[in-house]
Amino acid sequence: MKTIQTAKGDLLAGIQIDINKADYAEDVKKELKNYQHKATLPGFRQGKVPFGMIEKMYGSAVTFDKLNKKVSEALNNHILENKLDVMGYPLSDPDKQQPTDPETQETMSFFFEVGLKPEIKVELGKIAVNDYNIKASDKEIDETIKRIQEGNKKDDKLPELNEELFKIIFPGKDIKDVETFRKEIATEMERQYVVEAERMFLNNAIDKLVSEVTFDMPDAFLKRWIVANSEGKISEEDVEKNYDNVYSKTFRWQLIEETIAKANPELVLKEEELREFVTKMYFGNLDLAGMDDDMKKRLDGIVDSVLKDENQRENIKNQVADNKVTAFLKKAMKVKVIDTDYEGFVKAVLPQEDKKPAAKKTTKKAAEKKEEKPAEEKEEKAPAKKTAAKKTTKKAE
Repeated sequence: MKTIQTAKGDLLAGIQIDINKADYAEDVKKELKNYQHKATLPGFRQGKVPFGMIEKMYGSAVTFDKLNKKVSEALNNHILENKLDVMGYPLSDPDKQQPTDPETQETMSFFFEVGLKPEIKVELGKIAVNDYNIKASDKEIDETIKRIQEGNKKDDKLPELNEELFKIIFPGKDIKDVETFRKEIATEMERQYVVEAERMFLNNAIDKLVSEVTFDMPDAFLKRWIVANSEGKISEEDVEKNYDNVYSKTFRWQLIEETIAKANPELVLKEEELREFVTKMYFGNLDLAGMDDDMKKRLDGIVDSVLKDENQRENIKNQVADNKVTAFLKKAMKVKVIDTDYEGFVKAVLPQEDKKPAAKKTTKKAAEKKEEKPAEEKEEKAPAKKTAAKKTTKKAE
């Protein structure tokens, strides 16, 4: 078996794999022997079916399977040994690949194209982005109080702003007067505003990075890869229509994010961070130090149960990673903090809210330094990445 790499462009490589029957024949024979030992056919005891019959029944399928494995192994090994930083996974080269038939050909050649990642320089300190410090205005507090009163009407009468209502809204807090009540409402509102401001900051930061960090990508290859990876769910026309505004921006953010994560190992997620997040999510700021051992074990059991659920764990990892990246970018980028009320915040971000985000956040993967895996909603984002050697030719599949 022989592997040859050629350059097809600045960010595109060709890989040719030449394979002989002798490279996989022994594997085929061994597998067919296993079939023979297990086979039971009328007129034959188990393990006594003639090898020729087994070969006739299963030889073609086993040959294709072993050939495909050999080609895939050779392709993956070449990528690893030559430290190729690939995007997606290799695709069969449509310009060079010819039909193959292991039943009639002693030697076969398989041709692949590989998209390569560009080198990227990210200077976060030179990129400006707005952040919003949102305070509750008197108007917004008044509107919230009105909604509270509407929601607590009795006999179609609005409740008075007195201690009875204060206890209903803020149980456990000793609120005696309207001024203190308004302050508590403002605190709760602003706690929610922080969440919205953080989300908007990260979206804005992603948009800025995608638009201002410039580099080339193997776009023609990536378009083919999106279609191939969608397994018939996305057409070439869909890709062409959405590539610039959706797919390209998604790929660009993933490459930028990966570059940032590689340079800043503190962004790697730690298991204790996930556990701490779950604990706060379910139990608030519980005094762990004051707990007895039995209570701590019960709490740990609940956290374990939550993190064992794959869907919940994935969501939690995304949230924790988003929080870490947001905090990191706020320190690293040129951030302008704008003091505003919620109405002013909405007016400031509305033009961005009306548009689809430039790139879907995938901070988890970059934070964990894994290969990028663009997105699940296939009409709007790049499909998920698979192993380096997904396919050879239809014959070899």
